[in-house]
This record gives sequence, C-alpha cells and structure tokens, in this order.
Amino acid sequence: MNNETNSVKSELPNIFEGKVFFYLCKNQFSHLSICLAEGFKELDIPFYSNINYWQLSPERQEYLFCYNPSVKPDDCSVVVVDMTWLDSCSDFPENLFHQNRKYITVYLDFMDGFTIWNPELNNFDFRLRTHYNSKSQYPSNCIPWAYGISDRILRETSDLQKSAKRKINLLANFRVDHQRLDCVKSLLRTPQGWIGVEKGFIVVEYPLRKIVREKFFPKIQEIMPLDDTVDDFEQPPINNYHYLQWKQTNKRHYPSYYQRLKQSTACACFGGCLIPSYWTGETIVEWWDSWRFWESLAAGCATFHVDFEKYGIQLPVMPENWRHYIGIDLDNIQDSVERIHSDPEILERISIDGCQWAIENYGPVPTALRFLETISSGSSQLDKHSDSQGNLVNIFLPIQLKEINLIIFPDWLQSEESICLDLEGVIKAVVTHPNKSYMSLLIATINDIEDDVNLILSAVIMNLLMQEDIEVTDGPEISILGNLSKIQWAALLPNLDARIVLKNENREAIAEAKAGNIPTCEINNFSSKLF
Repeated sequence: MNNETNSVKSELPNIFEGKVFFYLCKNQFSHLSICLAEGFKELDIPFYSNINYWQLSPERQEYLFCYNPSVKPDDCSVVVVDMTWLDSCSDFPENLFHQNRKYITVYLDFMDGFTIWNPELNNFDFRLRTHYNSKSQYPSNCIPWAYGISDRILRETSDLQKSAKRKINLLANFRVDHQRLDCVKSLLRTPQGWIGVEKGFIVVEYPLRKIVREKFFPKIQEIMPLDDTVDDFEQPPINNYHYLQWKQTNKRHYPSYYQRLKQSTACACFGGCLIPSYWTGETIVEWWDSWRFWESLAAGCATFHVDFEKYGIQLPVMPENWRHYIGIDLDNIQDSVERIHSDPEILERISIDGCQWAIENYGPVPTALRFLETISSGSSQLDKHSDSQGNLVNIFLPIQLKEINLIIFPDWLQSEESICLDLEGVIKAVVTHPNKSYMSLLIATINDIEDDVNLILSAVIMNLLMQEDIEVTDGPEISILGNLSKIQWAALLPNLDARIVLKNENREAIAEAKAGNIPTCEINNFSSKLF
C-alpha cells in the first residue's frame, strides 16, 4: 500500500466555523483571494469584503465578494489581506493589528522574485507564500502556498480533448522573460548586508526562460515542434463574458490561449530564475510559480518545468516528477529528451495524472480546506485570538478512517428486506476480504433515521454471525454517516477509495454529496479487488 497516501488519510482537516473578511483593491487581480472565496462559497462558509469585487457575469451586477456595511473585520474570525493591497496602498488597513483583536490575520503573498523580508509582514499570524523554496530561509510565519486553480480556469479548460486528437507540440509562448524583478517595500539580503527597497527593480542574471530557450528548446524540438504564438496584450476579446474576464484579470484572460492549451500535447511552464542559495551555495530556483503552470495542468497538457526536488521548489502537496509533471534537470537535459522519445505514451500518462492531481489538490475547494486546516493547526494563534463565543471551532468528522475507506449509499426508502439483503452482501464481502483489517466501511443515511439504521445493521451482522463462519474481530471498521455538511463531505471525499455499488442505491444522495466521481466496485468481484 502507499504509505504516503495512508499518512494523509490518518486525519481529516479540521473544520472551521466562523466568518472571513477580505481586504481587496479595485482594478487589481487578486487570484489567490478568488480561489479561496470560490472554495468558501462552495462550502457555505460566510465571507465578506471591504468592497464589491469580482463580477460574476457581464449581465448582472453580482459579485463573488460583497461589501456589507454591517459586517466589520472585528465581527469575523479571520482577516485576509491580499498582496495587491501593499502594491496599491501606502500602508495596511487602519487598526488591522490592534491589541484587542479577536481575529487571525493572514497575508496572501505572491510577490514575484526572491525571498522578500518585509518587517511589517511579520505582524501577520500567517503569511501564505507562493514561490516557496525549501532551500531558502523565511520568516517564521511563512507557509508554502500556490497559485492554484480558480473556477475561471476550470471553466476555460473543461471539455478536454483526448491525446489522440491533440497536436504533438510544446506550447512555449511566454508573455515575459523574467529578466527584471520589481520590488516594493522590501529588504534584500546581499553580501554587503541588507538593502531597503521602497519601490524599484532588480536585473535578473540567470532567468530560467532564457536558459531553457538556449539549452532545452533546441533539443526538445527535435522530437516535438514548438508553438510560440503569443496573444496581443492590448487586443480585448469580443465576447462580453471573455471581455469581462480579460478586464478583471488585468489582461491575462485569452480564450484563444486556452484553446491552444487544450489542443496541445505539452506546455512549457518554466519561470523564475536560477540563483545560488545564500545559505548553502547550491543552485536553486526562485520565483517559479505561475498561472501558466496550473492552467497547463488543468488543461490536460504534459507540463514541463524544472525538477522541483533538485531545485528546492516546495508546494503544500508535492507532485511526483515524471508522473504529474516533467521536471527537467538542467545539468542533464538530454536524458529527459531521450526518455520522452523512447516512450511514445509517456506524455499522455503524465497529462492525465497531472490534471487529476492538480484539480484534486489545488481546485477552489481543496485550497479552501487547506487554508482552514492551516489556520486551525496554528495552536498559538488560536489560543491568542479565540474568543469566549467560540468563533473558531475544531470539529473532526465523527467517523474512524483507515488506510482503505469504502462507502455505500443504500436506498432507505426500499423495503426492510431489500435493504437487509444489500447490507448483508456488502458486509459479508468486506469482512471476508484479505485486507479487511485495513478497511473502514461508511454507510450513508438520510435525515433522522440513524436509530433505525443501527437496529437494521445490528440485525444484519447478527444474522451473518449465526449463518456464516465469519471472523469480525480484526476489522473492518463500520460507521454510520449522519447528516454531514458540505464542508464535511468536501473533507471526506478525497479520502474515499471506492463506492461499493448496491442493487438499490440512493442516487439523489450520491449526487448531493458529489460522490459520483468516486471509483466504484461491484460486490461480486470485491474479494479480488486490490486497493
């Protein structure tokens, strides 16, 4: 079994009850805040903002973030400040860090470039930092984060073409070369000491995109043509919806670009620069994260970047090289090219696994859940800012999970005889499986029938024990699911390995729980099923 997967499954994320307040700026693209808010909306977590922001449709004045004059930051459990605030305003919101605050403060830091030391940012309880590198050094409140995938990206990359219909090419159409780095209110470490930069720029010595153009592209295009088509920044889309997104993303939304992604086999997503680590001297990559990386994964492209592990790139959930993406070792480029050339199907496998990995771990809902888990795990911040009314509550799911987690959705409106036959077949199959001690079986119910379910379940198990030579002392763990909230279902679903198909199933409950994409298995071949 996969020990890494099992360790992730040992505990579910803490569940958060409270409200979130966002500080946002007009005419700025706050991608990280948008991803979080879309996840919160799906999970029914209330959130507010200082302005109406991110219009949802060109036809209606409806916004993802809504200003409510009756809700202030002090009425919320968490206050989030987007990095664009620092770019647009001279200072942070007034009284953000006042002594009597009961909320946790979070800074979403996607500033381009190297490790940035800004003493003002140390006041935040959490600083969620994209471009994180494990071989750099960060302030104590910094936590690895990622650009991730928004609903807008998911919409544009849906209806994916099969690999057989895609062009055998590598999309390599960078908008900028990363040869210049803008800095705002930063302290930069140099051999001469710290340099304070109020607003300025740095000329980058070893931009990664320049390096791959010179060293990687000439080799890879021997087996895969390059498509370097770049959209005109100043040419807005004609369609009203796409024009709205183009405007709101500060000219980063191009329908033609997404079409090329969906039609291409692979995409070059290199970004940032090579620098020697100040602390170890080894070569690392800074400034590596990008919208392109996540758009490529979501669009089902085989996604090229450098080898994350070798160059210190760190994400909250790490991808596996040559399974979820293709990480190039710049010291041994030819090996990567030969590996692709010798295995014609490798790009298709990586594109499928990479797309699934990215959406499962970095779509809006998993991103929101990771955010809640992050702030809930900071015990010192919780103790410091929790209030007597319990705005911050840690609620674990009321079930016991194991390495292999199965679920069934019986139709409780059927006759008791039919229900018992379905349960008896499933339980017999599970308790006789060779890996039963590693299994948990979850039984979904409907409103207010848990007592009846307990009685039925007890009768079924007793009947099996009397009729069959079945040993149940070594497992599995059988749990009845009561009424779960949306956020609890969202936390549970990634931990489920399979749904066992019943003769009589509650299809409505499966749809409502969004459990339709869980892998299924049949009772008649369950004993030979490997997990």
